Amino acid sequence: MKYLLAFLLLTGCSEKKPDTAAQDKQKNESTISAPAEMSYKDAKEKSKRLLIRFKQLPTLQTETNLYSFIADTLIPFWYGTKWNFYGTTEMPGQGTIACGYFVTTVLRDAGMEINRSKLAQCASETMIQQLAIKQSIQRFSNVPLLSFIEKILQEDPGLYIVGLDCHTGFLYNNGQEVYFIHASYATPKMVIREKAKESAILATSKYRVTGKLTFLSGNLRNQRVENL
Repeated sequence: MKYLLAFLLLTGCSEKKPDTAAQDKQKNESTISAPAEMSYKDAKEKSKRLLIRFKQLPTLQTETNLYSFIADTLIPFWYGTKWNFYGTTEMPGQGTIACGYFVTTVLRDAGMEINRSKLAQCASETMIQQLAIKQSIQRFSNVPLLSFIEKILQEDPGLYIVGLDCHTGFLYNNGQEVYFIHASYATPKMVIREKAKESAILATSKYRVTGKLTFLSGNLRNQRVENL
């Protein structure tokens, strides 16, 4: 069973189709666009500065600033980038991107020191175990979508990685709404941001594993707790 789950959670993005009726109702919420006055290079540099600041002063506010910038400024550069099972582009809007590569490229560009290709090609549960706060990792099997989203909303706001039967992406919990941000293999077959409760892909996945991203080592994480 363990090996079967690992196989199902490969992050290469299967072309498995969600329920047609649910897919027809899927609504793209990618309305946040990248700032016209900022280039992607500038956004990457600012994200890295926010990450350094967070490591120097690991408080709730510096963490929120980092998560918000990644979700609302850095990632929007990727909206509309075409999905492909073998996509590995490193530049938003150019070429194609697979779901696992989308996650690891964003995190690398945000300032995390990771092996983009190695993590993109492994099972998404393995990716989550390496990049998420251990205590935040949760596994859901055959849980209704709305119950799943309600559980995420009960957790701390922030940016999460989610692994599905055959897909991966980000969950962004801003404290009021949960968004699913991913390189979608279903229509419109591109990087999108949608309300999680309206995602056909999330709805049809039988297995979901989530973990909140960590940008800190264990010692720094303990310091953050003390500073809250």
